[in-house]
Amino acid sequence: MEDRGFIVDIFNLRSKNSNIPTILTYDGVLLGSGIRIGRWTKEAKKFLKKSVMTINGQKLTIGIYLSSGEASDPEKKSGAVNKLLIEVFNEVGLDIGDHVLYDAFGGVYDLSKTTNLNWINKKMLSAAAQEDPEMIVPNERREYRDWNQITEFLQNYISKF
Repeated sequence: MEDRGFIVDIFNLRSKNSNIPTILTYDGVLLGSGIRIGRWTKEAKKFLKKSVMTINGQKLTIGIYLSSGEASDPEKKSGAVNKLLIEVFNEVGLDIGDHVLYDAFGGVYDLSKTTNLNWINKKMLSAAAQEDPEMIVPNERREYRDWNQITEFLQNYISKF
């Protein structure tokens, strides 16, 4: 986005030291979340819930995306979008209009020796590997993100400005 002349600020919603300004400071917002145990990260969902009145009232351009194992599987992707995006939008009261772009991307399953997962997440992912041994492989890192899909999402978002 910076290569196209946009000024970009990045905030980690998990950071305790992050002083996030009001979203009215911006022309648009991109919000991403990983999925853990079938749910958004609490920080991303809290941010959306807190910002929804401003987004709806100002018709602020927002791109919302998530990374999910379900979205990695073409047969499950539409169900993941409905369950992990549309249902959350309805729950927090987000008006889905032309100002809201959203998508679900495949994820990364990393059970390699160099993984940065903590022990509880490794344990959960190892249990999931037993359910789907072709997708999640012990001692391996499997990448299921489609970078063309991600690039297209970002290009669609940029086209709104």
